[in-house]
Amino acid sequence: MMVVKDSKAAYLYFIFILQIVGMATQNCPSPCYCNEYFEVFCNNTGISEIPRGIPKEAILLDLGGNKIKKIPYGTLNGLVNLIGIGLGNLGFSGHEIEAGALNLPNLTEVDLSFNKYKMVPPNLPKSMSTMYFSNNPIEVLDARSFDDYSSLEYIDMSNCNVTHIKPNTFDALVNVDIMHFAFTKLTNAGIPDAAFAKNKKLNYLNLRFNKLTRLLKGLPSSLESIEYIGNPIKEIPSNAFLDVPNLKTLGFMNSSLTKMNDNAFAGLEKLELLDFMSAAIISPITNNTFKGLTSLETITLDDNHIPSIDIGAFRDFKILTSLRLSGNNLTTLNKGVLDSKFIPNLNTLFIDFNPWHCDCHLRWLREKVGNASYVIEDPNLIVCHGPEKVAGKSWNELKPEDFVCN
Repeated sequence: MMVVKDSKAAYLYFIFILQIVGMATQNCPSPCYCNEYFEVFCNNTGISEIPRGIPKEAILLDLGGNKIKKIPYGTLNGLVNLIGIGLGNLGFSGHEIEAGALNLPNLTEVDLSFNKYKMVPPNLPKSMSTMYFSNNPIEVLDARSFDDYSSLEYIDMSNCNVTHIKPNTFDALVNVDIMHFAFTKLTNAGIPDAAFAKNKKLNYLNLRFNKLTRLLKGLPSSLESIEYIGNPIKEIPSNAFLDVPNLKTLGFMNSSLTKMNDNAFAGLEKLELLDFMSAAIISPITNNTFKGLTSLETITLDDNHIPSIDIGAFRDFKILTSLRLSGNNLTTLNKGVLDSKFIPNLNTLFIDFNPWHCDCHLRWLREKVGNASYVIEDPNLIVCHGPEKVAGKSWNELKPEDFVCN
């Protein structure tokens, strides 16, 4: 950022900015809007062809939401600074972009979202690194869909109708880093086991709210984040993630997950975040369920049906600070589960909305309210379901001596 202290210099700088804004405004073709950042917005203006006189300094051109029928070759010639172009919601479905029309030296971002494509179109710039393709009715990704676009680093195909990915479809994408397939219609039968195997730079894979019933196989070891949120996956087998040892975040929120087998997360020593909020876990947490997760900083287990937790289940959580167990089927908890030798940095514990049986076996935990190295959040929401004498009472109404065995 430029800092101007001298008043005369400040005045000259102000005039300079006005001149830039003035040039941008004067050179702006009607009915478009141009700003001082050399961004040209012609979107949703009702035009049926690309306006003439687009400033040669333009770095962004948005033509979306209009009645433009095609992008002719030569129409954009001279826009040598253009980095991004918006062609969304134009009703394009096939060959409306003429060969060479987008061959501009610096054009790397193309937005084709909200169109009617049933295939990845030809004639896109080979230098393209970012492709927005969400909300198109494409159903099948053919083996040669991306052969001409090996420079792609970012692809968003969310909210498309994709049901099948053919073998070798992504093989040409040797530079891809981020891929979004959220809210599509992918099933395990529609994804070959090695669909992403050659994407050696793939870092983030978004598969939210598809129809996957099991984890994908043959993923590249480069992956650091994968989202299975909202999929009907019911089980995580043992050793399920050995092919992705660099994972840092893993999400199963709002899924149908009911069971995590022992050693399910073996090999994930770098995992930092694990999210199971509002899944459907009914299996106990054993002392081998989370074995090896030595880098875990955050785990979310709220709103499941977990019935019990073994001593030592959290023994590898050396740097974990927050533990969320709200909304499960826990009736009691052994003191050893939260032993500081297992989770020495714990500072926040959430255990509300469980059917606690508040007898002498749970007294130790009530004694921790306001008297521990960690905070037990919302004691007014921690309600006893038994024994009968204390049933329906919250922990802020009860004292430790009320937790008795008959």
